[in-house]
Amino acid sequence: MKEILRLEIVTEDRMGITFQVLEKLYLEKINLISVEVFPGKINMKIENILEERRNSLITMLFKIKGVAAINEIELLNFEKDKRKLYTIIDSVDDGIMAINKNGKVEMINTSGEKIFGFNKEDLKDRNIFDFISEKNGMMELISRGEGFTNLELSVCDGDEINHYLATGRPIKNDDYKTIGMVISFSNFQKAVEIANIVSNTMEGAFSEIIGNSLQIEKIKKIVKTVSKNPSTVLLRGESGTGKDLFAKAIHNLSERKDNKFVPVNCAALPPSLIESELFGYNKGSFTGAITNGKEGLFHEANGGTLFLDEIAELPLVLQAKLLRVIQEGVVRRIGSSKEENVDVRIIVATNRNLEDMIRAGTFREDLYYRLNVIPIFLPPLRERLEDIPLLLKHICDKLNRRFGKNITGADTGFINALMDYQWPGNVRELQNVIERAMILCNGDILTTKELYFDTNNGQIKLDAVDINRNTNLKEIVEDYEKDIIIKEISKHKSLRKAALALGISHTTLINKVRKHQINWQ
Repeated sequence: MKEILRLEIVTEDRMGITFQVLEKLYLEKINLISVEVFPGKINMKIENILEERRNSLITMLFKIKGVAAINEIELLNFEKDKRKLYTIIDSVDDGIMAINKNGKVEMINTSGEKIFGFNKEDLKDRNIFDFISEKNGMMELISRGEGFTNLELSVCDGDEINHYLATGRPIKNDDYKTIGMVISFSNFQKAVEIANIVSNTMEGAFSEIIGNSLQIEKIKKIVKTVSKNPSTVLLRGESGTGKDLFAKAIHNLSERKDNKFVPVNCAALPPSLIESELFGYNKGSFTGAITNGKEGLFHEANGGTLFLDEIAELPLVLQAKLLRVIQEGVVRRIGSSKEENVDVRIIVATNRNLEDMIRAGTFREDLYYRLNVIPIFLPPLRERLEDIPLLLKHICDKLNRRFGKNITGADTGFINALMDYQWPGNVRELQNVIERAMILCNGDILTTKELYFDTNNGQIKLDAVDINRNTNLKEIVEDYEKDIIIKEISKHKSLRKAALALGISHTTLINKVRKHQINWQ
């Protein structure tokens, strides 16, 4: 005989009927395991009883006014939902674990068992940090009830150490207090492989390049074209315009996409180390060298792409060696007389004026012409202000995952202030400003109360504006912008000269003149 009996009692929807049903169980001394109550239906899970007692119970229940039918069922509704959920959770490749607010494991799926080498029974009620070595701040985030995304952790399986990405989301009660957390564990290597597959598509290659302005769309078209050939690309633009993102996009759309993309910041390496890092060295080449020598970054990027950021910071002596690599496709390690062939596509970037450096004798003219095969000029943010709303959403989405917040956007005043700022630090500065605002924001919408710019350079100053004319921030800012434009045009008697003085493009100034209906002729 089955140990459990489940009954569905169909009733009229009236107050007190559930109490009468449960009273009959109590009088018959039948153990109730669980009960569900719905309008017009009561589901019960009770201990199984002999047929004689069961018939007696059903007779008693039918005597209750409003009981219309009694059926034996296989599962209660919550049991069906629970088993469906467990089946879904067990069907995914990622490990999934639920813990309470104290870190004790309450549930884990089959993939999670395989990851940690324990079965469900052994893990239940154990603290998560009994078997996870945590060095990434996860413990503190869990204790504070904060969500997190893609924290890397290591799990030791015998002699093998496997790496996983952990993502946690808090479980909250009706008072929004954290009572537990659900954590998923993704295999790090699989995540990298999937990311590589996605990044090698057209959409994936440009996934981090946010904007649909004419300038950005034009550059995307150029990138699609130049990525198909191995020529050297020179990315030019101010700091913070995303030169590294475009370099990676060129690599991911090229035939070299399955090989390495090796980024190097020439300004970040001490001059004494740049040569050994780029070209490698033989053992015993200099004091402090690794005993067996070391391959350089050109060797590491062989078959792939080497991205040399801040190329203008490369010392003159190394500029000559780089020129030889580009011309001949060979490198020579420090301490070696032997040249080795390398097949590397080179992408370089700078925010400096290389032409001025050539005239000053700090950059080789012959190297300049070798690098300047395909120049791509990236516009500053102030020349593509129409992309700011898209950038705002993208940055908010990323930071929401990082901070465990749910900020859905910004009010009109916040967006208008961003649009009227000159952004000397470009997208990098925009990221700082939005991150600062999100940290300070206690609601789900960013407002001007949380808006602080990085510097006064390019910041809107309102002290010269008669704010009594308007109480609307947008109108105040627009009045100030109009006054400054009129002043500069009157001073220079030329739109081009006025645009140069204001630090904006000629096209941007024309658009603003039309916007403010300024008569300048």
